[in-house]
Parts: sequence; C-alpha cells; structure tokens
Amino acid sequence: MKPSAPKDIARAIFQKYDLHASVDSVSQLSDLLELHRFKYRTLMQTPGETASRIYYIQEGLVCVFHNDKKDGNSAVVDDFFLNGDILVDADLFTDRPAEHSVKAIEPIIAFSFSYASLQRYAGENRDFNNLLCAILGEYILRKENYIHLLALSPHDRYVEMLQKHNAVIWRSPAKSIASYLRMRSETLSRIRTALNNEDSNS
Repeated sequence: MKPSAPKDIARAIFQKYDLHASVDSVSQLSDLLELHRFKYRTLMQTPGETASRIYYIQEGLVCVFHNDKKDGNSAVVDDFFLNGDILVDADLFTDRPAEHSVKAIEPIIAFSFSYASLQRYAGENRDFNNLLCAILGEYILRKENYIHLLALSPHDRYVEMLQKHNAVIWRSPAKSIASYLRMRSETLSRIRTALNNEDSNS
C-alpha cells in the first residue's frame, strides 16, 4: 500500500473525531505531518528516548509494551494500535525518558506530528483545540476500557476482546494477546480451545 497524501491524512484525522475542520486547518495539520515506514518487528520507540510525537497509523499493526523487571525483564504488552488509530503513548505526558517500547507487528505506514505543535496550534485555532481535546478524550477512554477489561474473568476478557478487537487478535501473536489480557499463554490456549469446542457443538 502506498502512503496517502498528507492533506488526505490530515482530513482523515479530523474526520476520525467527526470534526469539520476548515480548509486552512487541514492544510496546517498536513504541514506538520511526517511520513514514516517501519519494517516488521522494527522498534518505533525504545526506553530512554524522548516521547514527543503522536502517530496516525495508516496501515499495519503496532504494540506498546514495557519490560517487567520483577519478571526477568519480560515484555508486557500494554496496548495495540492498527490502521486508522491514533497512537498516543503515556510517556508523552511526562518529562521523563520513555519507559515503553513501540514495535511494529506488521509493516507500518504512519504519519506523525509533534504533541508540542498540536498544543501550540490549539491555543490559536479552535479546530486544533477540538482535535487536542478529542485525542486526549480518546486516550482516557481507552485506559478506562482497559481497566474494565482486566476486571473481568480471563474467559470474559478474551470474549470481549474478540467481540471488540477481532482484527487485533487474529493479526497478533498469541503470546502478545495473552500478555495484554494479563494471563498465561496456556490459559489463553485453553480458553480458545473451549470456545472452539462450543462452536463445533452448536
């Protein structure tokens, strides 16, 4: 897939949040966009870097994870982002070096813009102020939904993710899905087997 034109991406970003931005605002946002291509398994961000940019994923699938020092520095998946998503990492809101890694699970075409630029434009332009509020609101809602998800039983966690994020499940390694759902890979395998048996018997 080829990258879209920056103005088309800028328009898609506003439309994602049902914002009817002016032609000038779309043009201003397109001027801020930077194109990125990442190969499969490329790290888009590593711990210690400065997180300063927001990404629009045009094509591909990305996971965000941190290393759990209490568990032998194993990778713990915190979120997934796929085509059409806006990737905002928690490290963006701190003055500390990034604690999370961002990895391409599939080849990625993405466009990014700096958080500082968005904040600056938001102070001058209503369209950008609305966009900033929408992006932050979506970020908070994602976190709330994830807290809700983890409060469910392991079986119900998987079923809810299957219903709401089917594409992520089938495009991601099982180990990453198990980590995101905070369960052992063996538990995920048992749940999948049980659900497959239910479908076969129905």
